[in-house]
Amino acid sequence: MLGNFLKSITILARAFFIILGFNLPSFALAEISWDSAIEAVSEESSKYYDYALGLGSGHPGSALHGIGHGRHICAITGRMLGFRDEIKEAETFESPSLVPEADPFELMEHSVFLDSWIAAARRAVAMTGSQKKSLWNLECIGNHGIPRTAYIDEPELKGDFSVLDSTLVVYGNIDSGFHDRFRAALDANPEVDLIALGSAGGSVVDAILSGLEIRKRGLSTTLHGPCFSACPLVFMGGETRTIWMGPGSHLGFHRVYTTLGEVPLDDNVYRQIAEYLAAMDVNPVPVLEWMARAGSNEIFEPRLEQLCGPRVATWVQRVCP
Repeated sequence: MLGNFLKSITILARAFFIILGFNLPSFALAEISWDSAIEAVSEESSKYYDYALGLGSGHPGSALHGIGHGRHICAITGRMLGFRDEIKEAETFESPSLVPEADPFELMEHSVFLDSWIAAARRAVAMTGSQKKSLWNLECIGNHGIPRTAYIDEPELKGDFSVLDSTLVVYGNIDSGFHDRFRAALDANPEVDLIALGSAGGSVVDAILSGLEIRKRGLSTTLHGPCFSACPLVFMGGETRTIWMGPGSHLGFHRVYTTLGEVPLDDNVYRQIAEYLAAMDVNPVPVLEWMARAGSNEIFEPRLEQLCGPRVATWVQRVCP
């Protein structure tokens, strides 16, 4: 649902509505053309933008960039996956009225908020089914009013690879056998020079092997979404490791665990991780401390400025030049 806007598109073969506001669930957007929905929301965003300018608001620049994106992408993806009840809170909000006494900044903020919906819709439309499910599990469950019971438990749900220009987007679980598929994807796309990661983690062995593969090929890494558990080990394999500031989670750490439970902190696996990090020119001490601070069902997310000193990231927007 998209704010305080009700627009009927009756010229389509099946009538539908895009609802902006009112605390009501939206109609079945999945049954209509998403291109039509994007066009309609774009028109509404322009209406708010023009009205705000007319009341004296300036252009927002990058100050509001990405506002609401996480909420929108979860609402849209959830609707595409059939979770209509679970996303009611995420897709329900009110829009300010277009009246002369309105706050110009509030109207401009809402215009950017709608633009974020457009960006999220375009992103979701371009995703594969596997990517949608992985995003739902990684970025949406437990957030925006979405219950954890909506988790998609599919054993065959594995890390997904897609190529955009010279970037290999890696999204989803780092399952056993991930490294072999990762290497095959790189071999099939020799133009790739950047790996964009989003993952809840998985196999430490596959993560380290993939990080070594990245370094051997002289590739760089960045984030495409939250990067938790074993995923930062892959990220730190990059020759350069960049993080752009924005909404949502970044890197997250916790203790190593197996099907038998958490691995003791004096286990040899932590020494192996330390050796790998040192070989990647990363100071292993703070990384191991971050891992030790969170149990297997928790995530410790260091502040972005904490990533610079130990060279976990070589560049963080507005933080480490």
